[in-house]
Amino acid sequence: IIGTEYERHHFVPRAKSQKKILRATLDKRVTHYSFLPTEGGKFVGDVDLHFDADRLLFSSHRDMNELSEAPGRGKGYAVFELGIDPRTGELIGGPRPVSPDMGRDVDCYDACYLPDGRIIIASTANYEGVPCVGGGSYVANLYRMNNDGSDVRRITYDQDASWHPAVMENGRVLYTRWEYTDSAHYYARVLMSMNPDGTDQKGFYGSNSYWPNSMFFARQVPGNPDMFVATITGHHSNAK
Repeated sequence: IIGTEYERHHFVPRAKSQKKILRATLDKRVTHYSFLPTEGGKFVGDVDLHFDADRLLFSSHRDMNELSEAPGRGKGYAVFELGIDPRTGELIGGPRPVSPDMGRDVDCYDACYLPDGRIIIASTANYEGVPCVGGGSYVANLYRMNNDGSDVRRITYDQDASWHPAVMENGRVLYTRWEYTDSAHYYARVLMSMNPDGTDQKGFYGSNSYWPNSMFFARQVPGNPDMFVATITGHHSNAK
């Protein structure tokens, strides 16, 4: 479970999260599964498969003792990469953290691969919070980095959260933006698109619309650049 609609990862208690990554292949209507188990109730999610299908990104927790000390609070969320056999889906080795250590008060999650080999992640390194709760609810913006966690650069500068980056067929990045400023209602989550380096940010769907309240996990429909699928929620609705 990923919190309520606006809260995201940093409000999910570590001990109450129980997730697995599984592989499913269809062979004569028989489904076979292999699992990446988690220990101690860790969250596992935000899976993004590489274009070559030989590795994937996912979000989970790092050991807090591995992270630099910081005065603030965080949940130790980090982005990991896991190798897989593209023919069988079997795991190759174990997961490795790819998001950099930015301190115990910074969470990183919700990553996607870029065609040039770099990665976009959502991170609370911007140290921003939701105004209506006095800044107590942390929000993430999007950052681009190398596959080894180096050369991290912020590419969205929104007052509130930017989430769920996904590469479209034209090479642009689709993402959700919490549109709070100069909006008739503060619970709008609109779809935006931009170049992979963060330039040319523009509305994709939902600007100035009162419905739906929020769109998450959006992906372009293959072969249809003007169509997408997404999870639709309210502002304070069921957890995702």
